[in-house]
Amino acid sequence: METGSSDTISSRQKFAEDLAAGAAEYALGYFRRLETLEVESKNPLDFVSEADRSVERLIRDRIQSAYPGEDIVGEEGGGNESDAFWSLDPIDGTANFLGGIPLWGVSIGFCENGEPTVGAICIPLLDILISADQNLPGIRYNRVQKTEFRQSAIPTIVLMRWNSSSFREVEDTFRGAGLSCMNIRCSVIGSAFAVLGMTQGYYQEQLHMWDVAAAYVLAKNAGLHTRIRRNGFDEKLTFSILSPEVHKRLGDALSKREPEHVVS
Repeated sequence: METGSSDTISSRQKFAEDLAAGAAEYALGYFRRLETLEVESKNPLDFVSEADRSVERLIRDRIQSAYPGEDIVGEEGGGNESDAFWSLDPIDGTANFLGGIPLWGVSIGFCENGEPTVGAICIPLLDILISADQNLPGIRYNRVQKTEFRQSAIPTIVLMRWNSSSFREVEDTFRGAGLSCMNIRCSVIGSAFAVLGMTQGYYQEQLHMWDVAAAYVLAKNAGLHTRIRRNGFDEKLTFSILSPEVHKRLGDALSKREPEHVVS
């Protein structure tokens, strides 16, 4: 394991890290035989496959075995948030996954009192495994092939599409500050790229806690300005990871968009 700024690891972080890696390896088995997968449409732009459900069952079973009685909330199996619960996305970037695009990953987070405290993300086809515990310094990461997506000449922000008019407003804010915007259809990829310094940040609205729990901890421990805001109307989340430089320039403008129920 190539380490970031911390060699220390808690037992819960180590469990989340190993589980994310194991679940990603399991998901790869489905990725290698995409032509056989059963796929359903949740809505015209959102899909779920047997791979999503099977990987989530694997993760749930292992959590229940290691931490019996603890609550679990997952994208496919649902669940109820409590004072302490696991929040997971078995295959984030399902559209990429089903299209044979390697930009997808597994996200596993643990939340206490409404705030994520432990997180792990694995992006197997980029050989990226990163984890963090909010009570310990830094992040742990592994990049075996050192695949480089850095755009050093063009400061880049990753955006994901949501409501079209709202998306354009945010995109115009970033572009007006001289930032290039990238849309890669996967929260864990956008978050991981920002955490590893490949981009200047990641911003998205209309999310759920399973999309961002792991990334929140990783981004905070990486020294990025990180914020989750809960929309008071539909309970969806706005997630923002910004480099210190970008936050200094644009943080105030972005913070005015949905100020209710700020986690941090």
